[in-house]
Amino acid sequence: MSSGNGQYSELTELLEALCDDRLSPAQTVRLEQLVLADDGARRLYIEYIDLHGTLHWDTAQGSAGETIPAAVVTPVAATPSLVPAKMNAGRNRWYAASAAIAMLVVIGLGAAIQQRFFPANNNLHVAGNSDSSIFDVSKGTSTTIGQDGNSEEPLVIDILEDTDKPGHLPVVPRPDRTPTVSPIIAPGPPQVATNGTSPPNDARVQLASPVEFIDEQITAGWTLAGIDSSPQANDSEWVRRVYLDVTGRIPSADAVDRFLKDKRPDKRTLLIEQLLDDSAYVANWTTIWTNLLIGRADVSENVNRPSLQRFLRRSFARNRPWSEVVYDLVSAEGDNEENGATNFLLAHLNNEAVPATAVTARLFLGMQVQCTQCHRHPFNDWKQSQFWELNSCFQQTEVVHQRVVDPKTGRAKRATQLVSKPLAGPIFYENRQQVMRTALPKVLGVSIDPGSETNRRQELARLVVEGSQSQVARAMVNRMWQHFFGHAFTRPVDDMGPHSPVTHPALLDRLTGDFVASGYDVKQLIRWICNSQPYQLSSQYGETNIADDPAAGATPLFSRMYVKSMTVEQLYDSMLAATRLDESRGNRWDETEQQRRQEWLLQFVVTYDTEENDETTTFDGTLPQALMMMNGQLVQQALSAEGDTYLKRIVTSRDSETDKIRKLFLAALSRYPTAKEVGTFRKLLREQTAARSGGNRQQAQAEALQDLFWAFLNSSEFILVH
Repeated sequence: MSSGNGQYSELTELLEALCDDRLSPAQTVRLEQLVLADDGARRLYIEYIDLHGTLHWDTAQGSAGETIPAAVVTPVAATPSLVPAKMNAGRNRWYAASAAIAMLVVIGLGAAIQQRFFPANNNLHVAGNSDSSIFDVSKGTSTTIGQDGNSEEPLVIDILEDTDKPGHLPVVPRPDRTPTVSPIIAPGPPQVATNGTSPPNDARVQLASPVEFIDEQITAGWTLAGIDSSPQANDSEWVRRVYLDVTGRIPSADAVDRFLKDKRPDKRTLLIEQLLDDSAYVANWTTIWTNLLIGRADVSENVNRPSLQRFLRRSFARNRPWSEVVYDLVSAEGDNEENGATNFLLAHLNNEAVPATAVTARLFLGMQVQCTQCHRHPFNDWKQSQFWELNSCFQQTEVVHQRVVDPKTGRAKRATQLVSKPLAGPIFYENRQQVMRTALPKVLGVSIDPGSETNRRQELARLVVEGSQSQVARAMVNRMWQHFFGHAFTRPVDDMGPHSPVTHPALLDRLTGDFVASGYDVKQLIRWICNSQPYQLSSQYGETNIADDPAAGATPLFSRMYVKSMTVEQLYDSMLAATRLDESRGNRWDETEQQRRQEWLLQFVVTYDTEENDETTTFDGTLPQALMMMNGQLVQQALSAEGDTYLKRIVTSRDSETDKIRKLFLAALSRYPTAKEVGTFRKLLREQTAARSGGNRQQAQAEALQDLFWAFLNSSEFILVH
């Protein structure tokens, strides 16, 4: 880190004091002056914070090893009014000022900047372009703001109905742009409502179903942003997407053909119900949550992956309330084979249960608290003490190994158990000044009895699922929205603290309340999302909504379906669906599928030797990588002329060339070919057949069809979810 030959030596000293929690009020004021003084000071600030995070926080990785990108620094004019605007939250002056500096420099806009440059409460800033628009709701006009010192801010859409003006959807003034925070959860027995809805904001909202409310909120956002949505996806695009999202694989050629020929007006809703009852739905969500809970690779000998998978399979097959599933995973005890839920914590109890603390908060509460393990995070409201208060709930837990006799074989085997040990009073941790501190169990502001008779994990599991706006419900709604749309209401999906703006706060609140009221019904949540208007849209976009591009940094408005790459599991299972390789293997498939699948997947997994047990995949969906993968054994077997493969059935059938091409399109791309494509591929097929015939025309045509199918499976249209 360069300091410019001593030019910024004073700034460097103040930054070191900031990160060591020893900044005085006078130094805080001086630090603010230096950081806002020039671009070089701001760049140095970002560089220092980034380096400090790499060396000390050990948390530059997201939930799947994804590095959080650095924020773009936008020049902001210095103003003495910035610090006071951030000093009214009841915190110490030095922390409030440092947080203000961090937000201003890294995010580029704070509440004081908002009041200075955009004083009108009814102005809405739409970010995402080099020139931004300020919409004046009262006048119905917009003003373009260029790059003259004003920086961008994520668009926050909070729409409430105006009953005095039917059809008019005003913006609720949010001058501080601070997302709503769930109320502190009060202690009490866990209760889940089985009917009813969350309290509405007004009479008209009360009549709106969750699907209608999604449509109202999202479409109102398009109006406010001055964009039009993409057209509705055609049946081919939509059926492929919903199969991938719900079941984790593309539909078979026969399934596509049936759906495209179906003339019922409600066939999409009926298909959603069919897929939710499909065994592939259970398998898909078991895979998703197994990967989230313990990763793809077996990093601990204490973990029994098949047992955890059985627990998740039964939970999704029975559609157990998500609150119960979370409760079981957090409070589980016993043998790791008999109680599959124990394997989640068994994978993360190393390093004084620091990984267990971080992963539990990230997956079930949508909060990244690992940064606060060492000290207070400049952009996160969580303090170091809060991390260890949550951690104390897990330090009562230990792993026990025993030798037992297997009743089936009569042989001795090792048994791994998760047990709770007596623990009373506080735990101890060391702050940045190497001073020992104490922490008593507490979660979300609610204290847990620290007595030895208290099972702290059970109390933790009970507290986090309580309330009509429980953090567990909010985190699940946010994660499910990301799964189906590619982007969540917050960025990233598992960092929902007050520092992370919510794009559609009213919608997140409503869906959270309805999810709780439904009894934490995961299938119901999927129904609401998949039946909504935004989910019906095409991934194709035009000039009217080209600005809606979250990949370029814009706030997602969901005016189109954002294209995603298949996961490595989706690619494998879609290969099987397209080629029907599992059918051709017959009974042998059931015996070897899991082993072959796991071996194929693990070649793309990279594990990190970090405190958080992070891992990632090297599979990123690019075409060169797809070409590399699909030249492997799996695709060679699928395209083989040996045995009873799907391709061989097409080749040896008496179908016309057009029908054979059509079937390959349905199998790989889930659509009929266009007339132009049929003509092009028929011509190509005949040319290739003639060039290869050598007296055996049937063999030449088989090879040409094999090449055609291979090209489809290697295309970007196959590997992308669109």
